[in-house]
Amino acid sequence: MVLDSRQWDARYGWDLISQHAEYFKDSIFLSSPSAMAAVEPHLVFPPTHVEFQKGMKENYLDQLVPSLPKAQKLIAVGGGNALDVGKYVAWKNNLPLIMIPTIVSTGAVFQSPIAIRRSDRFEWLMKTVAPEFLLFDFGTIRRAPAHLNSSGMAECICHLSQLAAWRWWVDQNLEAPDWDEKVADEVMLWVHTRVDDFCSSLDDEGQPREVGIKIAAEINRERYDLQLFPLQVGHSLDHAFCITFEWVHGRELFHGEMVALGSLINCFLYGWGFEETKSLLNKCRTRYRPADIGCTEKEVLDTLQELATFSDLISHPQNYFHYRDIDHETFENMMAAIKM
Repeated sequence: MVLDSRQWDARYGWDLISQHAEYFKDSIFLSSPSAMAAVEPHLVFPPTHVEFQKGMKENYLDQLVPSLPKAQKLIAVGGGNALDVGKYVAWKNNLPLIMIPTIVSTGAVFQSPIAIRRSDRFEWLMKTVAPEFLLFDFGTIRRAPAHLNSSGMAECICHLSQLAAWRWWVDQNLEAPDWDEKVADEVMLWVHTRVDDFCSSLDDEGQPREVGIKIAAEINRERYDLQLFPLQVGHSLDHAFCITFEWVHGRELFHGEMVALGSLINCFLYGWGFEETKSLLNKCRTRYRPADIGCTEKEVLDTLQELATFSDLISHPQNYFHYRDIDHETFENMMAAIKM
């Protein structure tokens, strides 16, 4: 089993679920009602068991693992939570795992680490399990709401956040690798190329066609080959905002949309790349305005005020809020710029 997702067997095409249907005999399906409804008509054999996942909370997972019936395989179907719960269950129960993403909205499609939501913190399990293969069935993915598939491009565009944080860290004479323009240029070229190609694939409803679906998925393992990745300049706020929001408010919103909002917050506060990030998100039709993605401005502010505390709690690198507070005027100006 190879945990490096760059070597995972990812299969793209039309009617892939039907073509692999016989392989799913004697399998547990871990999914959500909407995702299961999308794949069930294509199955030949009835599932041994269907579990509608309830997220990554510790108590739920501890009860789930021993409660499942015996089966030959585990099929994880859906978005990021379904895939991550599937990884955990397959790992704990020593089952072969097949993953069928029904949206391309998160990096969970190409990473083995998962985050357990414990009562007081998140705990990252860095080595769980690799799938035998992934099925990206174009027809199934294109039946999902278009904005969910477009939200996946935030995982690419958020690399501008990393550049913004890195530049600020160097400018403040804080401990960081020396700024490298060649590394930054490589990131910018990659982001713009992927965004242009993704947007060229969108249909009139904003739904990505085959090329766009593959781009939104593959960016999540291409990023590991960027020169930026081994530098581990981990001071950006995009993903930190997303997970801190969940910790503060006890609920999840769509990952890609929260990363998009976090990217804009990051670039505004670090003082670089805001307009470009916003333009790229708009081009991809990735939603980011709080009212559109299901949160209030007060919830955003409450989250930002806890970013440093939560990062320390989970031993993540320091960020902007370890050195600066956000006053009312700055917050109002930032939100106005985001909503504009």
